[in-house]
Amino acid sequence: MSYQPPTNILQVLQKIEYEEALEAGDPRYVETRQARGSELTFSRLSRKFGWDADHDVFFAPNDKHVLFFGHIGSGKTTELRRYARQLNNSKRYYVVEVDVLAKLDRNNLQYTEALMAMAEALLEKMSADGFSLSEDELRPVRDWFASSVQINTSSRELSAEVKAGLQAGGGIPGLAKLFAGFTAAFKTGASQKNEWRQEIRNRFTTLATAFSNLIRSAEAKLNALGRAERVLFIIDGTDKMRGDDTIQFFVQDAEQLLAIQTLALYTAPLHLKYDGRLGGKLDAELVLPMMKLYERDRSRCEAGWSALTSLLLLRADRSLFAADADIEELVRHCGGHPRELLRLLRLCCEMAADKIDASVVARAIAQLAADYRYFLKPADYALLAEVDSTPQQGGNDELAQALLHRLALMQYNDGSWRYSHPVVRTLEGYKLAVGARVSFAMTNA
Repeated sequence: MSYQPPTNILQVLQKIEYEEALEAGDPRYVETRQARGSELTFSRLSRKFGWDADHDVFFAPNDKHVLFFGHIGSGKTTELRRYARQLNNSKRYYVVEVDVLAKLDRNNLQYTEALMAMAEALLEKMSADGFSLSEDELRPVRDWFASSVQINTSSRELSAEVKAGLQAGGGIPGLAKLFAGFTAAFKTGASQKNEWRQEIRNRFTTLATAFSNLIRSAEAKLNALGRAERVLFIIDGTDKMRGDDTIQFFVQDAEQLLAIQTLALYTAPLHLKYDGRLGGKLDAELVLPMMKLYERDRSRCEAGWSALTSLLLLRADRSLFAADADIEELVRHCGGHPRELLRLLRLCCEMAADKIDASVVARAIAQLAADYRYFLKPADYALLAEVDSTPQQGGNDELAQALLHRLALMQYNDGSWRYSHPVVRTLEGYKLAVGARVSFAMTNA
């Protein structure tokens, strides 16, 4: 039976999940490349890792660590899953997807546990796909763990959990179980987490060499069997870390990430691109643009309207809306951001009786705008009003970065222009800021 969107408001409400990314092949997926102006994004990504998809030419770098930027909730994971399928199906890459939100603590994440999760994901995937490696190939990583286990009060319980994994034998499944024990400890045990972080830092060079060699062994096996030439990690969820953790992970500990000789793609928050501290260590050029409802000259972008309208009507049947104008009003006020559209839809479902009409839409917009009112200050409104008057500007200071991070400011076309969130423009503080700009201009004309 073909997919049918929900026809009951309560059912729509219960199915809205902000953290849900669509699997490749999900019937709710909407093609957004034209709406985003991202027709070349996949081509650029694949070329960074050495593959010209149009001509099937392959010259992979020895190692490459790429950041994939975008507004949080803009659809990076959904798009990455489609990219991963294309890359995996090419037989050039063995794509290993690592969801750090599922495996680790997003509120306290460092490179130490991210590397553990990468190794665990690689071994789990190889085991599930029926691939094996010899004990000689697995021994360096296993030996690193064996020599690192400390017999003391805080680590004794962890040692018991992974004792079987430390022993020779068991192949890939045994080593995968060992890594799983450590990532579980990193997620739940504060004292164990700190102890192992320090141990990994103290003996990182040995671990990096062992992990890199493990990846080389996996690639040799995959290549010999005609499955793939290179392992490619896609690390998702690293765009949702806390501010300080983000800087430590991508800036202060960048050298540790680069020490693993592999191909890796990390999701990253958009504001980090403008932080100024990334330097040239990580490849930090790739951005998934927002969907556009308007071009920079404010002309209407029909591709954006069509994509977002389709996205909405795949979540809630057309029969639930009183008029097409109500659908258009919701799309207009999401600013091209998929999650913001879902937030508006959720609010409508919480407020509507049986139909989503103009009055319900207006209340939903006002409620979403109120969420922004809680944190916006006069200086924020002043900057947003300035950006809207000259969208090619916008600055790159901490204030602009904070507004980008919190979606009060939205970026389009890989950063060539920005506009404030449409619901913010309904707030009195914003209107006062616009009035002050007009008054100043008239006074100084």
